[in-house]
Amino acid sequence: MKWQKAARLVTVLVGVATIAGVVVTMRTRQAHPAAATVARADPKAVAELSNGRMTQANGMHIPGFIDFKRSFPYEDGTVRFVEPKLTTTRAGREFHLSGLEATIGPKQANMIVTGDVVLKASDGLEARTDEASYSSGEAMVRVPRKIEFAKGRLRGSGIGMTYDEPREVMWLLDQAQITMAPERGKDPGLRIVAGTAGMARREKYFRFDRGFNATREGRVLSSDSAMAYLTDDEERLKSLELRGSSRIVMSGAIEGGLQSMDARDINLEYAEDGETLEHAVLAGQSVLQLAGATGQAGRRIAGEVIDVTVGPDGAVTSLVARDKVQLSLPASKDTPERVIRAASMDGTGEPGKGLTGARFNRDVEFREQRVGAPPRVARSRTLSLVLGANGGIDDAHFAGGTAFEDGTTRARAMEARYLVAKGQLLLSGALKDQPPTVSDDRLTVEATTIDLTFEGPKMIAKGNVQSVSQPATKGGDTKAGAHVPGLLKDDQPAYVTAAALDYDGALDKAIYTGGARLWQKDTAIAAESITVDEKTGDLYARDKNQVRSTLPLEQVDSKTGERTKVNSIALAKDMHYEDAVRRATYTTDAHVNGPPGDLRAVKIELYLVEGGGSLEKAEAYDQVSVVADGRTAKGQRMTYFAAEERYLMTGSPVNIVEQCRDTTCKVLTFFRSTDRVLCDGSEEKRTQTLDGGTCGQAAPK
Repeated sequence: MKWQKAARLVTVLVGVATIAGVVVTMRTRQAHPAAATVARADPKAVAELSNGRMTQANGMHIPGFIDFKRSFPYEDGTVRFVEPKLTTTRAGREFHLSGLEATIGPKQANMIVTGDVVLKASDGLEARTDEASYSSGEAMVRVPRKIEFAKGRLRGSGIGMTYDEPREVMWLLDQAQITMAPERGKDPGLRIVAGTAGMARREKYFRFDRGFNATREGRVLSSDSAMAYLTDDEERLKSLELRGSSRIVMSGAIEGGLQSMDARDINLEYAEDGETLEHAVLAGQSVLQLAGATGQAGRRIAGEVIDVTVGPDGAVTSLVARDKVQLSLPASKDTPERVIRAASMDGTGEPGKGLTGARFNRDVEFREQRVGAPPRVARSRTLSLVLGANGGIDDAHFAGGTAFEDGTTRARAMEARYLVAKGQLLLSGALKDQPPTVSDDRLTVEATTIDLTFEGPKMIAKGNVQSVSQPATKGGDTKAGAHVPGLLKDDQPAYVTAAALDYDGALDKAIYTGGARLWQKDTAIAAESITVDEKTGDLYARDKNQVRSTLPLEQVDSKTGERTKVNSIALAKDMHYEDAVRRATYTTDAHVNGPPGDLRAVKIELYLVEGGGSLEKAEAYDQVSVVADGRTAKGQRMTYFAAEERYLMTGSPVNIVEQCRDTTCKVLTFFRSTDRVLCDGSEEKRTQTLDGGTCGQAAPK
């Protein structure tokens, strides 16, 4: 905005003051005597002169003269002129002042010019009014009515004017307007409107009061008052200060460029051309609006104080905001609305791009408002952002203690990196001796590092992983469709430790690896990896060395008949619990020590009663061996019925050894609590002596 053109308004004041000074310092020269006595036009005048010239008295410093059609001096020292025209020079310029009448008061204390008062200067200045006066005591020029002036493309007007000659200060007293016609084909020009407008030529500034409004080339500035500071040559604007209800609106801004500024007070600094804005300081409920991509809203920054630096293209290259800071990033078709609040903000940017990064300090709150979902909220001590195109965020780094909330999901860590486009949160660093933690209504996970993807959610935890699954709430599980494996009680918490965890919330599946151990009271499973599938209630465990599980199951004491809880210990390479059929399968070098006895086979299946806690039956496959109450049976296939304590074995052949008896058959049935043994479908009571008769019974013939 070419504010420097408005400086030429000063010329009007200087001219008026110069003319006034010349008039009051003149002395009446002798006019040419009239050729003949004529009738006097004003009987009160002591003389009447026509078509004369009054020149400056000797010794005065301002050269000049007055041409007049008539002149009437009076006894009190007053001189009245008809159609006067004063000519004088000052600062190398010639000025002409004319009017219908002019009066110089007694002792030349004041001068009044009335009727079509016109001031013209050799540099093209022209000013018009109805009346102007000058007081030598006050050294003040006054114009009580409307004054208009013009010089080249500059136009101005006001109602009433004062000019302080010693201080060289001029005021347009009311309805001040200054306009600058556009340069050919460039812009619509400049227009300034204010209640009053003043110019201090020595100090080289304009002041506008009782409202200030300036428009030019899509830019609108307004405030209660304003101060404009000019360069030494008065040709360009150095700075502008807006005070009270200050607002600046700029259309056509590039993406990331200044679009509007609002504050109680705004200070602006301009480049050497007096037109290009370089720096702005906003104070008092400040708001900065940046332009977005075509057709989209841009970023909005608020704070009590905002200090912003812009490049030649209007893009923000540096920004500092303090006290009640808020950065708002509007929603788009691909991203939700985001709002960041903090005590302070420091931003960096580049010409042509605008802000590319920002750092927030103290009491940071980051909020994403998603449609149809609860807000995603993060709080921390500091936050560093990498800002992308179209007003988006590429990366967010939280530090100094971070807490995230996303519906029922909560995350805590000393540091967190939020990959916004991916919806991924990377947690690290211990927070007051507490490692990174992610939890919801059912699951809590602690680890050295946790990578959380909100969509799903999905989670990868590494290093000293510890998880706790809370029991279902009264009336059912808090997560629709999820249920606890039947090996575990759904009214008690379950614990898992491991080196790593891979959790997929969409599949309701958690995979623990690296020395994994799951336990709930006396129930425990240890393996290289443990997978819990909450969608099906299944559980998988695998270890190239050995999976070990401990299940508390009811067992009948064969001697007393009492039912007691004993820990059933199972070993194998693989374990698979299927909740739909309540079956725990142990594969490869399987070994179970529990209600069926000491059972070994290639594969062993344990079927639990509904609700767990008791064995319904056991199945063993290939290379089966069972030891129970002094009996040892071997075969290829075995079924154990827990309610009857009955064993059914098949093979080629089946062999059972008990004390001194060794029985071999194709199909074997025996009972744990009795001596009954059924071989090939008939009850076998024959005893074969194995030690030469030491058992006290001869072998049958």
